Amino acid sequence: MLKTEIIGIKLQSSHNGSLNGGPGNDVLVNNDLAAASKNGADMTQIYSRVVERYAMFFDRPEARLRFLNNTLTKQADRQDRLQRRMGRSRLLGRTRIYDWILEARCYSAIFEEMRAMSSSLPKNRRRLTQRIQAPFSARLLFLIHQSRHAFQSRHAFYGAAVIGALLAIGVLYTFGAGAARGVNTYLASKYNRPSPPDKPPPPEPSFPGVVSKEKPWLFGKEGEYEKWSNGCNISTKYETDNHPRAYYAIPRGSGTDGDQAGERSDKIVGILYHTPENPMFDLTPDNTKRIQNSSRTLIEDVREKKKYNYLINRIGDIYRIVRDDQAANHAGESLWADAKNYYVILNESFLGVCFESKFDGASSLDQILTEAQIISGRRLTDVLRAKYNIDDANCTTHGLVAVAPEEMLIARHHDWVHFFPFEQMGLSNKYKVLPPTITDYGFTYNDEVLAKKLGGKLWEGAKMAVEEFNRRAARAHVSPDDLRLKLRDRYISQRNKTLGLHAEQGDVNNPRISKKTAAGESTESGADQSTSAAWKALTEK
Repeated sequence: MLKTEIIGIKLQSSHNGSLNGGPGNDVLVNNDLAAASKNGADMTQIYSRVVERYAMFFDRPEARLRFLNNTLTKQADRQDRLQRRMGRSRLLGRTRIYDWILEARCYSAIFEEMRAMSSSLPKNRRRLTQRIQAPFSARLLFLIHQSRHAFQSRHAFYGAAVIGALLAIGVLYTFGAGAARGVNTYLASKYNRPSPPDKPPPPEPSFPGVVSKEKPWLFGKEGEYEKWSNGCNISTKYETDNHPRAYYAIPRGSGTDGDQAGERSDKIVGILYHTPENPMFDLTPDNTKRIQNSSRTLIEDVREKKKYNYLINRIGDIYRIVRDDQAANHAGESLWADAKNYYVILNESFLGVCFESKFDGASSLDQILTEAQIISGRRLTDVLRAKYNIDDANCTTHGLVAVAPEEMLIARHHDWVHFFPFEQMGLSNKYKVLPPTITDYGFTYNDEVLAKKLGGKLWEGAKMAVEEFNRRAARAHVSPDDLRLKLRDRYISQRNKTLGLHAEQGDVNNPRISKKTAAGESTESGADQSTSAAWKALTEK
């Protein structure tokens, strides 16, 4: 798959994950993606490498990030649709034709986004992008895409794509050699390096932040830094303890009774991504001192309150705060599940990774994270997943797991209910996953949560989960509210058993866990307390 030569840029990186250009950079052409595919590399990771290299045509970071986001999203959607269509013909899905079609659609998405964002390219590169080396089938598919309205049906459109893929068999490795040399000459002159000779390219360089073919390992320690083989450097200067992890892993399918508790464990099974919602200054030279002071204040606050296991600041520096084997106070009332178990109170089973940023008020990813944070976040994700054998299914965001059990509402905390760059972290898109908070435990939402916390819309997986829960209630011949009430008791029982493991350590006083006052009222306010009159009446039965 994706065996065509592409233009690759190897950039040296500093310990904080920021990119450093200059005379030390190597300009390379590589064609090792076919080998990556044959070795079992994930298609999302392979395609990310291609897109990241073409993103380097853009000088401005915000344009580069927009190109990455738009192209990766477009390709993920197309890959899903292609897999669904191929599912109707399993034989065809196992042939090379599927690979050729997918490759063509990958490059077609790049062509489309390059053309749409041509005004953001430096003038001296706009003509150069017309010479991008790509499979003949991809170019044909792009031309068909531009004139697709002339076709009478979608079947004709995809039939033409298949024909284009077949034609690519004979020309895939010969088309565009001159274009590759032209692009290399330009890039070599830009970095004052001679053009590489016409000989087989060296092994593919590892682009900053890309999931490597080998699991990262601890390369060494220098002073207060851990240095990992993928370029991830972790500062241990502010490390502290909290309490050892302990929780119950609850087997899926264990029923709805409130006394279901599973096996006691202290294993790290997941990663939860956060934002601290502290005030942000524009990332400009004039604000350097303010940004430094703000980061220092945040680190001190996180350390004092033992909020997160890791913090990534605005320029990509990674700090370990609460040690990995200790639970940080990052998740509070929360619930998630993988194929085997449910997990409640995710402080105990998940690592908390916080990006110094502000989610509220943002309308896109580039208003929340810097490019350096995305690169460092991906490197840290790779390290943690390799170190603790963490499943992709258990890498998600705080907003997708936080709940308010007394009111049975989702999004008690709502950081990253939208915009998290799962693909750029080398992860599957959890916004398309049916959240177990809704399907398995019946948590819901109201108008106030929808307006104030979810930006007026549910994410895709949540919409499907609501429908699935209603079907589940219908199969059980009970109303959704009756089933929800029973599941609420189950969650509270499981939560209390986990908290009971740490009662002597004061976790019951964790400010992120909702509580009752002496009058029986929740200490939560706003949307977390609001719910329908019908639900209030039901809970008072």
